[in-house]
Amino acid sequence: MAETEKYGLLFAMLEPPGEMEEEFNDWYDTDHIPERKAIPGFITAQRFVAYEDSPKYLALYDLQNVGVLHSEAYIRVGPGYYSPWTQRINRHARIFKRYVYVQTSPGKSLISKEVNALLVWMNDIPEGKDEEFSQWYDKECISYLKELEGFIQARRFHCVDGEAKDLALIEFRDLEFLKNEVYRGVLLSDKAIKTRKYFQEAMNKIYKRYISSEASPQTDELIGNTFRYCYGSWLKAQGLRKIL
Repeated sequence: MAETEKYGLLFAMLEPPGEMEEEFNDWYDTDHIPERKAIPGFITAQRFVAYEDSPKYLALYDLQNVGVLHSEAYIRVGPGYYSPWTQRINRHARIFKRYVYVQTSPGKSLISKEVNALLVWMNDIPEGKDEEFSQWYDKECISYLKELEGFIQARRFHCVDGEAKDLALIEFRDLEFLKNEVYRGVLLSDKAIKTRKYFQEAMNKIYKRYISSEASPQTDELIGNTFRYCYGSWLKAQGLRKIL
């Protein structure tokens, strides 16, 4: 399958300061996600929250291909076109990581609608060790994990813009797999940990599905005030009377 035929993935990890968390989630749910989903080529948009530790929030966007991120529609919502609310959120974010991937296996699979738990596994595989890693990943890891109750699918990606060059997203219906001895043997045994270090693991984190809620009254007020300020400034610049 040609690279242009494979699905792309936009992968973003963010963490707001505690005092802005409610506003951050309102912005993501009511502004950022709808804006991205409206762009041609964005197929899915799904958010997750860390099971523990940080970065606390993860957003995944399946793309028709990575070229979508160079389209006029995407550029028009990027830097230079950010709304005041988006600028405010970005300015205060404690952690922001953004990576772009091409799906290598199976190539054209979308995130499942049933996923409630996600294993995010990044490896910066040493030069010349890709085939060795793939053999270990397929035979010693996925072949066992896919037998666990609740397993949905495993997808692998190659990084085209970011840090660790290999990403695996392993989907489950719930977090029960964490209690399974098979999972612990595959990834948490002494042998597994040694092998993970050998392949230069960069991240191994569990995320659970984020459940959105409607915008809070405080954020509704903030949106209204931001709109009034920006619209009023525009009217003034045009020499018109402020009507709000």
